[in-house]
Amino acid sequence: MSIRTRSLIFSTFFGSCIAIGLLLGSLTTDSWVRATPKRGNSSYTSQESTGEVNFGLFYGSKVLNSGIGERITPVEVYTFIQTEPDSMNFWLWLFTALGAGFGLLGCAISAIAAVIKSASAAKGPINLVILIASNISSAVTQVVAFICWLVQFIQYLQHNVLTVADQKHHWYSKGLASLGYSFYMVILSTLVVIINIGILLYARHCDRRDRQRLEPPSEEKNQCAIMLY
Repeated sequence: MSIRTRSLIFSTFFGSCIAIGLLLGSLTTDSWVRATPKRGNSSYTSQESTGEVNFGLFYGSKVLNSGIGERITPVEVYTFIQTEPDSMNFWLWLFTALGAGFGLLGCAISAIAAVIKSASAAKGPINLVILIASNISSAVTQVVAFICWLVQFIQYLQHNVLTVADQKHHWYSKGLASLGYSFYMVILSTLVVIINIGILLYARHCDRRDRQRLEPPSEEKNQCAIMLY
């Protein structure tokens, strides 16, 4: 394997690290969906009410101000799903979390494999096809994650991110929610992994071309050359 091919393979290590950072940021931040709830007119207050809700995959926060001060409430997304089943779908949430988690695992495996393959001989312990497959599996699981969350948002979260108790106090969030930067981190990570796949496919092409150039002449070609001589 030529130095150029090894360099191409090693470059995917940095891509995998970038993807890992994006996925870790996505999993640990609470901005998969953001909303600015409002409160309808009521008989006991005339002041303008404000609110802000941020949901991550696992935790979030809710800040509601009825005009008498902010009321900050931490949110556990799993508990929210269990207590407010009409507001989120458990299976869509689960596949989003699993997709992002397996995508992170695939990126970690790809990063390690890229280092080993670029430093090993042509017939090293890591096959280039396996390295490509690990990147593809990471990309696929991430696609599953953001598709499931997008469906979750369209079907549920854009209509409501509040509890029944909040709605009884005239709070509403329909049409006031949007996808947050944590969600877009997964999309960016997927694009980085797709670039990695393109680099690896090109490296594979270069490796095959180099092997063909270095292949010794076949016996049939030698025999034909001798006969002509």
